[in-house]
Amino acid sequence: MSRRRAPSSPRTSARTDDETPPRGLTAVTTRIRALILLLSALVCFAIVTTGGLAYNHYAIHYGTHGWSPPEVAFLFHYLLFGATAVLLLGAALDLAVGRRLTAGFDRLATLSSRSAWSITTLVSVLVFGLVTISRYGLLGDTAITDDENVYSFMARTFASGRLYLPSMPEPVRPFFDNHFIINDGKWYGMYFPGHPTLLALGERVHLMRWVPTVSATVTVPLTFAVGRRVFGQRAALLALPLLALSPFFILSSATLLAHSTAGLLLMAFLYATLRVLERPERAAWWLAAGLALGWTGLTRPLSAGAFAFPWLVLLAMSLRRRAGSRAWAGPALFCLVGAASVALLGAYHMALSGDPFTSGYHTFGRKVGLSFTQGALVAPAPYPSLFELGYTLARLNFWLFGWPLSLAFLPFFRRTRDGIALLLAPAGVVLLFVVTTVPSINVVGPVHYAELIAPLALVSASGIEELAQWVRARLNASAGRILALPIAATLCALVLYTPLYVGSLSATAGVARAPYDLVEAARRERAVVFVRSIGALDFPPWSWAYFPRNPSPDLTDPVLYVRDLGEPRNRILIRFMPDRTPFWMGIRDGRLVLVPLAQ
Repeated sequence: MSRRRAPSSPRTSARTDDETPPRGLTAVTTRIRALILLLSALVCFAIVTTGGLAYNHYAIHYGTHGWSPPEVAFLFHYLLFGATAVLLLGAALDLAVGRRLTAGFDRLATLSSRSAWSITTLVSVLVFGLVTISRYGLLGDTAITDDENVYSFMARTFASGRLYLPSMPEPVRPFFDNHFIINDGKWYGMYFPGHPTLLALGERVHLMRWVPTVSATVTVPLTFAVGRRVFGQRAALLALPLLALSPFFILSSATLLAHSTAGLLLMAFLYATLRVLERPERAAWWLAAGLALGWTGLTRPLSAGAFAFPWLVLLAMSLRRRAGSRAWAGPALFCLVGAASVALLGAYHMALSGDPFTSGYHTFGRKVGLSFTQGALVAPAPYPSLFELGYTLARLNFWLFGWPLSLAFLPFFRRTRDGIALLLAPAGVVLLFVVTTVPSINVVGPVHYAELIAPLALVSASGIEELAQWVRARLNASAGRILALPIAATLCALVLYTPLYVGSLSATAGVARAPYDLVEAARRERAVVFVRSIGALDFPPWSWAYFPRNPSPDLTDPVLYVRDLGEPRNRILIRFMPDRTPFWMGIRDGRLVLVPLAQ
């Protein structure tokens, strides 16, 4: 006769599901698990850092296109072990403060408008401070590219009330030839006039170097205003720290490059366009949108057209749904401003080259035989375009926020009409440069795309918000699991990515600043320096500033830097400027030297 097994007592069955460990084992508390995850993340950090010992300390090189082997080694380690560290650190943060993150996430959507704008103002002040610190503390208030020297020359020319300067007399004219400068009877920079016009306004009050800083600061509230209308207040607020802590945004705004101006104008265009789509009868917003886009076209015309295209489609679609003669007043004003901008650009080219369709790029390229696809992959189509697409996405992936996977949240953004347009706009700019195979130089990130940072930050913030809500709604899990990841990625960037690139940029700024420090140390005034080389490609990590600064329009600089054309020809300029003490600058025995010349 078989015995029936007695049923388990409630006390016995409950014990199998109890988290209490068997006797003799220590309970793994939440704090211990978080500590284990944190230590594991620190091991990943140590692996990335230690790897630099085998790869020249991950030295980043400038002045040449492409990737240097030490940088590739760093990015490989950073992608593999940095991403792992982000997951581990994110899990630790979720265990430690996940509930607080979720509660804060929920409060963002219900904050009063006054509180939201107060946060935006604080972030604007933070951006102003970070850009200023980067400009002075990191770059030494020095141009690290030839482009910046050209913009400075153009701005000072515009501030003097002229579009161009008359070239010097023929015998001495070649001494003043410089990179990206046309000197064929008319002396001017090759770039479009929008950005140097804004710089010229700053130059008039002796604040030219502050213009990009102010542009970046004003971009912050515009980003919030655009984000609130496209994705809502919570996503707009989430985008603010992404923007403020983006090394790409802060460092590009610390230079005199045109992208801070273009980024500000594009965000102004977006905001005005959104207001038009809300109330198409308001002609003032049509005018604002036209002015912002027109000025962007005078700054970076190709980027402006590619970026604006999806929004112009939305505006055209909104017009089709409206009827009546008054419906066309605003659009007519917008088109009139656009046509005036195109005519103004053509008139500018006409004044310089004699042809409204011949820009400074065309003139300079023709005179020096320079192709602006120089540096692109030499291969049959479509391989150069595919290479540029991969290079651009790789650079953006690391530089956008400094994370191992900065583009990770983009696919999860909220699919609304305006949200899709906000993603398509920067995608159009990327595809434009991919098709034309114009390579982007890597200075403070892939600079061709610096004006796209704010829109990409907004789309990424929407992706964070949507993914956090999806995890909470579909998986019945804590939103903190998602919210902890961007915080962990930012900590990872601050520990590994930012120090490496900040240090290398400081070194390249030192290379760019060295010739002027050398002259300043010699305490020379009323001098002319014949420059054979300023050492841009002689001293690691090299520099994108190959050539010396351009003179001021009235040639009143204490020191003029000119080309070294050889001893016999140099004597011509020495006789032409008898009141200036001549010097020669170049590389001797591996050193940058300044040598006095006989008068």
